[in-house]
Amino acid sequence: MPKTDKERIEDDEWVNCWICETVFRRKRETRRYCMQCERGFCEGEHGSFAYGHGTCVIHGVHKADR
Repeated sequence: MPKTDKERIEDDEWVNCWICETVFRRKRETRRYCMQCERGFCEGEHGSFAYGHGTCVIHGVHKADR
């Protein structure tokens, strides 16, 4: 089974931001991952650490609405 982005980052590897890759078809490497989906994201553009842990914009938007 392939490793998750979280596992790869913890193994000291770089991963691609899943939003950049899926939506914009560009490769942008990162060392940040979402605690919800465990996929890599660009800090500042496609996620943040506003609540003490990493959350991509897809999973963070639900928390901000509450």
